[in-house]
Amino acid sequence: MTRILIVEDEQPAGQYLTQLIQKIDQKTEILDIIESVETAVAWLENYPAPDLIFLDVQLGDGTCFQIFEQISIGCPVIFTTAHDEYALRAFKLNSIDYLLKPIRQEALKFSLDKYYQLNEENAISKVKYLEELMYSQILNRRNPRRSFLVPYRDKLIPLRDADFAWLTIRNGLVVATLHDDRNFVIDKSLEELENQLDNSNFFRANRQFIISRQCITEIELYFNGRLLIRTSPSSSNQILISKERVPVFKKWFEELS
Repeated sequence: MTRILIVEDEQPAGQYLTQLIQKIDQKTEILDIIESVETAVAWLENYPAPDLIFLDVQLGDGTCFQIFEQISIGCPVIFTTAHDEYALRAFKLNSIDYLLKPIRQEALKFSLDKYYQLNEENAISKVKYLEELMYSQILNRRNPRRSFLVPYRDKLIPLRDADFAWLTIRNGLVVATLHDDRNFVIDKSLEELENQLDNSNFFRANRQFIISRQCITEIELYFNGRLLIRTSPSSSNQILISKERVPVFKKWFEELS
């Protein structure tokens, strides 16, 4: 069952797209039809990610690109619009197709077939990724990385993993905040760091944050089953653990304390 979210500010257009999708493939579930940038951001923050999003470019309170500026979208997107001037910008995001209105059944079927083909190909790469991840985690437990040389102005600053309070992404760069509240850019991705750091002391909270055990000062129950992590030094952005990740976080925190 493919779970689909439709973002479309005209209800008749949203209903028409729903009918077309389910006519082409009955094994789909339309999760919701969202009408604005604001409600789309709120929906994506509070519900599990869909498998696929149909996203109208021009919405009542702005363009859909404002959604990407406020929240990270990891699932594939098919853009829909009455105009084609946004096509180049759309394909710089995680778009797999761009449908012009009025949407024809043949064009929609081609887009869905493209999604299914990519999804099937990704399944193989996901298995390989999980195998590599498991192997790297085994190595990580045996020999986690303890030291880093970090460029700062015209120097290389030696840092220990124990210096890191938390790491996050800012303006496309990974920034490490130390326990003394200093900040350094790290020339690695969060995925690389997640695999290299000691997983008994560091936890991947979400797409944006890796946190150390020592920086956690409070854990608050947050709405929709999530957890809000308070840290020292404090973060200007909320550090949230999703409902799905809460059991993993609790097990990590309790068993490895």
